[in-house]
Amino acid sequence: MADVGLHGRNEVSLELLLRRMRRRWRGRAGALTCFVGAVRGRSEEGRRVRHLHYEAAEEEALSSLRRIAEEAEKEEGILEVSLHHVVGDLRPGEEALYVVIASRHRKEAFSLLPRLLNRIKREVPIWKKEVYGRGGRWVEGRPS
Repeated sequence: MADVGLHGRNEVSLELLLRRMRRRWRGRAGALTCFVGAVRGRSEEGRRVRHLHYEAAEEEALSSLRRIAEEAEKEEGILEVSLHHVVGDLRPGEEALYVVIASRHRKEAFSLLPRLLNRIKREVPIWKKEVYGRGGRWVEGRPS
C-alpha cells in the first residue's frame, strides 16, 4: 500500500498526508510518526543559502521510493509508509521531504525512521544544489 510521490512546491503537505493516513488506519495504528525535512538557510560551510534546487530522475525516483516503502511495510508492526519529496526551487524554511509511518506501536516506527532516511539519501536519484547570492554547488552529486 506504499504511498509515494514527487511534487512541485505547495502540491503536498504534512496535513494532507496525515489526514489520508488517519483515515486508512483509524483504530488500528497505535502510532503515526512523522518526519519533515526543511531547507536550512546556511550551508555546512556557513554560506547563506538563497534557495535549494532539487532535481529528480522522476520514474527512477518514484520506483526507488516505492521499493523502499514496500520493503519497510514488510517489517513487523509497520502498517504503512508514506514517502513524498518536493522538487524544484525551495527557499529556507520550506519543506522538501515528508515521511509518515503508521505502526502498531511507536517503537517500530522510531526504529524504522533513521533507516528510511538513510536509504532515501543513498538510493533515490534526487539531487540537491545550493544556490547562493552568486553561484551555487551540487551537494548530492550532479545529475547527468
